[in-house]
Amino acid sequence: MIVAMSGKKMMLLAAGFLLILGLYQYSRPLPAIDAISSLSVPETGKAITLPWPAYGQAAISAQGYGLLATSGEQKPVPMASIAKVVTALAVLKQKPLEKGQQGPNITISKDDVAIYNSYYSQDGSVVKVEAGEQISQYQALQALLIPSANNMAETLARWAFGSMENYVTYANQMLQGLSLQNTQVADASGFSPQSVSSAKDLARLGLAAIGNAVLASIVGQQTAELPVAGTVNNLNWLLGEDGVIGIKTGNTDQAGGCYLFASRRVVDGQSVTVVGAVMGAPDRNTAISDSRTILRSIDTSFENVVVIHKDQIIGYYQTPWGAKADAVADQNLSILAWRGSQLQTNAKLNKLKAPARAGTLVGSVSVTSGQKTSSIPVILKSNLPGPSWHWRILR
Repeated sequence: MIVAMSGKKMMLLAAGFLLILGLYQYSRPLPAIDAISSLSVPETGKAITLPWPAYGQAAISAQGYGLLATSGEQKPVPMASIAKVVTALAVLKQKPLEKGQQGPNITISKDDVAIYNSYYSQDGSVVKVEAGEQISQYQALQALLIPSANNMAETLARWAFGSMENYVTYANQMLQGLSLQNTQVADASGFSPQSVSSAKDLARLGLAAIGNAVLASIVGQQTAELPVAGTVNNLNWLLGEDGVIGIKTGNTDQAGGCYLFASRRVVDGQSVTVVGAVMGAPDRNTAISDSRTILRSIDTSFENVVVIHKDQIIGYYQTPWGAKADAVADQNLSILAWRGSQLQTNAKLNKLKAPARAGTLVGSVSVTSGQKTSSIPVILKSNLPGPSWHWRILR
């Protein structure tokens, strides 16, 4: 009798233990489920050959994309007055201006008049100045970039940095910081053939210039009013045509004709700012004319690529108890891309706890073209059920 009672007790104890264990197992949190990606890398259409000039070197870049294409050997060559873009960026970095501000006044000295006379005697581009003249920093930048005044380049550099030596050191350090390895300045005006660059560097430099609100506003002006010189005209005769919004021309015997241009294009309903450079043309007008030919072929070099379609499977969730649910795109994912460029896709799918309902946001998928990225949400296509009670107990 005592033995039988002990057996019953043991059975009750075992049953109680199993019950407690079962309740413990059942109440344990379910594991978070990792997604398994099944994303493929899309391709763009075949690259289009641009109508590059037969001479020198050229390059095209675009805001949000970076450098897109080049032609010719990309090596350092004289860049003529495009060096003034470097001067303007350096001056604004040293003496910042907000759009709409005139900045401090610069008093023109006898030395500045001597600089004017020196460039004038060498048939360089200049704006007239007088000793004692007061010209604002903004007006000086207008004189630098619109009529391409060599004397104002040097006056600005000396005003902002104290000496030409200080300017040259600062500007070259700034260029290295912009990763423009083929670009170096020896002066502020580009009159020196030792101020050199390559087309691909200039295309990148142009992006930096257009990205500066003050510079972008100045290089887009057809004319300007200066204190002594009066009305000055922009040498960039393509300004306002073919979407051109700037930025700088150049021409010397050593450099030939050079042109750094920016154009706002509308492709498939989307605005794209393209920046390009042509170097080593027979003359300035040829460089500008050939840039127009390049610009008119740019639009067909972009295409709107549908990378992901709505409901396309991006990945899936597989549970330890055998349930499965797909993660799908919530809408079409498209991007304006340069033909022949490499697109990169990336899916970010979160861990998921079941049960989860269809339509639950589980992450995102993105595509990158150059420096431009577009993304859309990823959702659960169907319900992801939780486990059965016996799986929870026996796991």
